[in-house]
Amino acid sequence: MKLRALAMVVIAVALSVFTSSQTFATTTVPTTAKALSVVDVATTPAGWVPVAFGDAQVSVPAAWWVLYDSPPCPTGSPTGDVFVNPPPGLFACPLETAPAPSTTVSFGPPPSPLSTVLGHPEVINGILVYPYPTGPRSSYLVPSLGVEIAVDGPLGQRVLRTLTWSPRSVVLAPGSSPAIPSSWQQVTFAGLRFSAPTNWPITRTQVTPGLGAICKTLGVAFASTTVTLSTDVRPMLLPPCAYFPPTPQQPENGVQVDSGLRTEPMVTLSFSAHCLVLHGLTACPATSPAYSILVVRVNVPGRDKPVFFSIGLAGNGMVARAILYSLRAASPTRTIPKPTGIVTGVVQACVGVAVTAGEIRHVKVKVSLYSGSKRVASETVRSGAKYRFSVSPETYRLTGWWGSKDVTVRAGRTVTDNFWNLCV
Repeated sequence: MKLRALAMVVIAVALSVFTSSQTFATTTVPTTAKALSVVDVATTPAGWVPVAFGDAQVSVPAAWWVLYDSPPCPTGSPTGDVFVNPPPGLFACPLETAPAPSTTVSFGPPPSPLSTVLGHPEVINGILVYPYPTGPRSSYLVPSLGVEIAVDGPLGQRVLRTLTWSPRSVVLAPGSSPAIPSSWQQVTFAGLRFSAPTNWPITRTQVTPGLGAICKTLGVAFASTTVTLSTDVRPMLLPPCAYFPPTPQQPENGVQVDSGLRTEPMVTLSFSAHCLVLHGLTACPATSPAYSILVVRVNVPGRDKPVFFSIGLAGNGMVARAILYSLRAASPTRTIPKPTGIVTGVVQACVGVAVTAGEIRHVKVKVSLYSGSKRVASETVRSGAKYRFSVSPETYRLTGWWGSKDVTVRAGRTVTDNFWNLCV
């Protein structure tokens, strides 16, 4: 028991490498240089799974355990532990804890203030990696990716050699919008329009789906490649979950649009103050969580609350980038008005000696306009009053109390035809 407690103390001391601002007069870290974001998918060996945090990605065996936002204490994994974004500071791990695995990897944000003088850098997959010259474990600063990485055990260096940019970094990198394949489908929902591959199924629901795979750490990765459109009328009733070891979640493409939320109910989201402008829309990316789902808060014209647009981050990130840059406000349906002309005139019920003028004023006359055999307009007016029709350009037949006549309507023009009925 005492030996195990001592081991925990040693581990806690080792982790101080992550939180101390050490300075070693060997190499000064450049603070402005930044390489082009490219995901090297070839660095992931067969049977391994990419694990992303922010701009960084490493790959680990599929049987390892991956814990997010968790203190780096041994988990009982028989093969390997990965701690993503562990909380800063020292932690006293429980005395009655599981034995440490053969390999441990931990990576997350570097300490603040950041050490600027470190060991001589090496290049891993085109990325400058600066080792800390001292410490009980191999630990490294990667300024261009904004992370620190520590590896310990026989597979530690092999995991380090899988380091590359994450798909998130590619999606949010500055540059031109990618071309959208003509085969992709157009999706319209919640005042937004975007493109997605045609073979992605679309699910419309009133249930808030949650962000990611149910019964796993939410906010990490989608469970499948789909387009989910939710009005978020009611929450999802979560089923009881059987225990599954926290093995790495395979990154998946996909889109989820939540139109009824003010925030994701099961994941705490933090958003960047630096927002994107996409075809006139203001879109603010979430800075946390920053794994294999990118959440963007979009202000949609005409809506009183934002829409949350989430994209799965898989592969080299180019599919997700194309989807994000296709995002725009849905154009309102516009009805193009047809050109019209006007037919008008005065209707007299009777002209002659058969009735008196006083009687004529009380007589009503029905005037109709026909296109072939179809009546397109009709109006009943008192004798001596005007009728008026606004219709499409065409030649019509105008009928009154008695008789009929043809009139030709032209766009933007008024045709006057007084209608007189002769009474004898």
